[in-house]
Amino acid sequence: VAGLGLASGAAVAADGNIDTSRTGSIVIHKHESGSQSADGTPDGQTGTGGAGVADVVFTAYRITDLDLTTQAAWDGLKTLSVPADACGADDNTPALTLPGGAAAAFDAGVVSAPTDATGLTTIGNLPVKAYLVCETSAPATVKTKSAPFLVTIPFPNNTANTAHPDGNWLYDVNVYPKNTVVLAPTKSITVEETKHGVQAGEQVTFPVTAKIPSIAATDNFTHFIIDDPLDANMENGKVVSVKIDGVDVPTSYYTATEGQTVTVGFNSAGLAHLKTKPNSTIEVVFAATVKSVPADGNIRNTAKLYVDAKPSNTPPDTPPTTPNDIPPGTPDDGTPTNEVVSSWGDVKVLKQDKDNAKALEGAVFQVYNATDPYAADCSAATRTGDPIAVGGATEFTSDATGVVGIAGLFVDSKVGAAGVTGVTPDHTQRCYVLVETKAPAGFVLPS
Repeated sequence: VAGLGLASGAAVAADGNIDTSRTGSIVIHKHESGSQSADGTPDGQTGTGGAGVADVVFTAYRITDLDLTTQAAWDGLKTLSVPADACGADDNTPALTLPGGAAAAFDAGVVSAPTDATGLTTIGNLPVKAYLVCETSAPATVKTKSAPFLVTIPFPNNTANTAHPDGNWLYDVNVYPKNTVVLAPTKSITVEETKHGVQAGEQVTFPVTAKIPSIAATDNFTHFIIDDPLDANMENGKVVSVKIDGVDVPTSYYTATEGQTVTVGFNSAGLAHLKTKPNSTIEVVFAATVKSVPADGNIRNTAKLYVDAKPSNTPPDTPPTTPNDIPPGTPDDGTPTNEVVSSWGDVKVLKQDKDNAKALEGAVFQVYNATDPYAADCSAATRTGDPIAVGGATEFTSDATGVVGIAGLFVDSKVGAAGVTGVTPDHTQRCYVLVETKAPAGFVLPS
């Protein structure tokens, strides 16, 4: 039988009879899109390089009503196009229309072992037939699964190779499906030492880092957005910087949206730039102000990365630059970062007459960081640095009831592990030094 194969979409010829008593295998090399240095060959003799994708499972569905010992079957295969939905929405109901309009009949399918760390797995012991191969499960990092594809056992291959004594027929066929892999972005938190009081300007910064996915040469990004919705106890979100591998990204490449939600979304020129930076690290630094202290003192925060790529010669002219702009029907719920948390506490001090416990109005205080903020006993704390500003003020005065109210001071922060929510800081208390700078009328400062 003279056959026509489907490698890389091109027709190739093979001579000699098919041995229908033999079985073969599909050797799957699973790599990140765009990461391979060369095209793979069906005989597996050409090294491709590339970053392997682990824990991906494939199923090979045998087309039972296609007889590869007939010339008509091969003639039909060379014009057969496999639609993107051939594996079904749930990856369990393959469907394919054969040349002539008849629906293909499938068996139950043979499931592969998950790919190893190099992206390799094999589906073996396959009889001579045509197979629809579907990617049936993948880890959460896989943004775009590989498209369904056909493999014939044997495969007609015109590459001369003495390692294959069967001539041009390959019974062990190497294939190279690709994935767009999106790793979870990471988030950290920093509270400025000089701004440990609430409402002290851009006091809390949130660096968010992500790996720019490697995509195929024939693909382009449709959107790339890093979004950080702030907790209700924060306000005035700002974009501080956007860098790739430590180099500032031109502001002409993205739109910065600031406020209660802070977002960086890349425009068309920016998406084209990102494609040239596969596997690079992008860092977006957001800043915000703490405006109030919640009941439990903890302010939690998680950002998200929204990214997708599609076959296209160029990025879209007007890509979405916020999550709300992503078109309906586009399955992108965003990939979340780890959770970060900062904890804060209100301060209330009652100023009294030493002798009769009468509330005293008009005493003025300042508050300072402690040299050892997490000492087990704060009674011996010594102050360091300048007075801390809270709500723009560095002096706090007792009211008619003798109460000195400080809206909130920083306690601790923590970066949580991936997938963990409800993160709690390691320290539940922090030492500060309160200094009375002016006594109420009729009184003197204590020694």
